This record gives sequence, C-alpha cells and structure tokens, in this order.
Amino acid sequence: MKTKTFEEQSSGAVLLESPPTWQGLPFFYVESPSASYMHCGVSDVSFLAIGVEGQSDCKWSVGKNDFQTVCRVGSLGYIDREYELEKVRTTGKYKLLKLDIDFSKIEQLTGQDLIAGALLSRNLPRHLIDEDQRISLLMQAIEMEVRSGCPSGALYAESISLAVVSSLWGKYAVRHSIRHVNGLSPAKLSILKDWIKNNISQDVSLVQMGNVVGLSPQHLSRCFKQAMGQSPYQYLLEVRMSEARRLLRTGDHSITEITFATGFSNPGHFSTAFRKATGLTPSQFRKNI
Repeated sequence: MKTKTFEEQSSGAVLLESPPTWQGLPFFYVESPSASYMHCGVSDVSFLAIGVEGQSDCKWSVGKNDFQTVCRVGSLGYIDREYELEKVRTTGKYKLLKLDIDFSKIEQLTGQDLIAGALLSRNLPRHLIDEDQRISLLMQAIEMEVRSGCPSGALYAESISLAVVSSLWGKYAVRHSIRHVNGLSPAKLSILKDWIKNNISQDVSLVQMGNVVGLSPQHLSRCFKQAMGQSPYQYLLEVRMSEARRLLRTGDHSITEITFATGFSNPGHFSTAFRKATGLTPSQFRKNI
C-alpha cells in the first residue's frame, strides 16, 4: 500500500500560497497543528521549510535511527522527494515558510537535464535540520513578494528562487552538479542590454533573457553579475528608472501611463520603487524639474 503524504495526514492550514502568476518555485505559508502523529509519511516533492513563528518539538525515525529536534524561528528543514519518515510526532504550534523544490522548474532555469543526468537532490542529505540566516531572509523576501501580489514580475521571482536553490546546494551539497560553461561575451552583453532596453514594458524573465544570448538562466545570471557588477533584475530596475525619469521630464505622460510603459504592475508599486531609487515620488520628481 502506498505511503500517504504528509499533506494528506496533516491538519495544518495553508495561510498563503503563490498564485499562478508567480514564476518562481511554488511557495506556501503554513501553520502546523498544535500536536500530530503520523505512523509514516512521505512528500510528493522535495521541499525546503523555514520556521517564522512559534516552536515545535519534533521526533521521527528513519529505519533504525531516531531523531529529535526543537523547530523554532530560523530553523531550516529539507526533505527529499519520496523519502519516508516514520513515527513523526510534533507538539507545539509552529508557522513556517515552505518552498517546493520543483525539478522541472529548476531544469528550466538552469538549463540542466536533472532527470537524465545527475539529480541535484542526490548531492544533498535526504533530510536535514539546521539554521541558515541567508536562506531565511530570502524566504521572507519571497513571502513579502507573494503577499504583495507579485508586483516585481517574473525576473525577480526566478532570480530569488535561484538564489535559494544556490544557497541550499552551496552549503549542503557534497559536490556541485551545475558547471560553468561558456561566458557572456561583450557582443552578447551588448545584444542583451539592447534587448532589455527595448522590452522594459514587458514582464521580462530570466528564461527570455537566456534565450536571447543562448545561455541557461542560472548561467546568465552568474555571468551578468560578473560583467556588470549587479544582477539582471537590478539592471532592469535601473533601466526602468532611467526611462521613467526621462518620461517624467517630458511632461507628456500621466503617472499611470509611465507605470505601464516601464513595466510596473501598478502605480503604487511604481511609486514605491521610484522613491526607493531617487528619494522622491514620481509626482515630487516632476514638480522639482
């Protein structure tokens, strides 16, 4: 008989989840029950979780080995797909941020055939408990983005998902299965910069940018930062701000028109990003010209 999944046996509540418009790895904000017991359980997908509120005493077994820990704020947990845990006991309410490690999505972003080749998960422990401040902050940033309605677009979602994956494998993998191949030549960089400039009104993604220069999204992200000293998302935001300032100076366009012309999802998000970049709201910038 097939082992039931953790989700099928848990009475926990999903408080927030990433919408269909989210282009990163599937994200969930979950509240666990105050107490639970599972004879055995598995997950259909590998997942990473970070505690953000409360505390839970956790016990479980794998074969003849027994494990015990206290999950609290900042605790990191990873469980590999179809890895069976037995006698899982938890006591104490606990809220956590959960990111599904979707291999098909990672394949798309990295350009690696993870199924036919070396699976990234084989380089990680089948399950682990630790604490990691960097991954915790990245997960909290994803929560803020999802809770805000994903206003920063596909590029941000893809980039921050890759950052979590890179941090996870960079710290816990026995060896790396993503290799550096080819570089971002000056000619390709020039082509890409022109393409970005001509597409700032669109919801630009790493996949699209990688296709322009024939590189995987993850390799492009790494090479772009080496060449430009900033991530593709930071560069795109800089180009958008430059175009926004130009349009504001002309006085021929409304704030709403400029919002969509520079690729922002709504005027509120545009105003927040503009003030963060310049110290002024768009209206204040226009008045001071």
